[in-house]
Amino acid sequence: MNDLPEPENGNKITVNEGNEVERLTLSHLSKQALQYFILEKGLLRTLKLLVVNPGKHIRYYLSTDRSQLVNPFKFYLVVGSIYVFLFRYLFPEDHLENRVDSEVEQEVFLLIAHYYHFFLLFAVFFIAIFSYLLFRKQSGYNFIENLAFNLYVTGILFVIAITMSPLEGNFQPYGTIIISIFSFSYFTYAYISFFRGSYIKTTTKTLLAILFGVGTVLFLIILSGFVVGFLQAALRV
Repeated sequence: MNDLPEPENGNKITVNEGNEVERLTLSHLSKQALQYFILEKGLLRTLKLLVVNPGKHIRYYLSTDRSQLVNPFKFYLVVGSIYVFLFRYLFPEDHLENRVDSEVEQEVFLLIAHYYHFFLLFAVFFIAIFSYLLFRKQSGYNFIENLAFNLYVTGILFVIAITMSPLEGNFQPYGTIIISIFSFSYFTYAYISFFRGSYIKTTTKTLLAILFGVGTVLFLIILSGFVVGFLQAALRV
């Protein structure tokens, strides 16, 4: 398992004679995502493998054997749902409302907090676009394979947030800072181990993928806000 096969130009990756694995595509991934409530692979095993060596095991999932990890969409949605449930339980609405001042900001903040994993899924989509563009020559992975990788990594970020949530609740603002440092460190570690580039170059590209991906989402949210405000004003006239 040390020398894992890399993607080739075709739709299949030859592991050895008589053993081929189809490239991960949107059609293949969407069929697996429909099986959301069937965790036929071990969730704990997936967590362990992604924490110990995310790059190695995600590459192995993409190119050789998809029986070792839970489907990336399923993994993301299950762990994200657990996070949202615990987030609501640990931080009730009155606690969240105290973080912002204006009524409009409170409504937006509560909306994002309640559907955080769906907002983050939107961001992951754009992060995957930029990781594909930044690493496509280096890795050879297509967009869907980049999306699967980023879903796994973001799922572990949920786990980090869950396990370290007492810090956020009891040691503000240092708890949030510590969680952010741990999250970015894991994100960078996963990118380096997956794409196997130099530390400085890969870290820089990782940061760019995050900034461009999240920046695109924020831009679209702000743009949609202006459009909705304009339409509401036009209807009043």
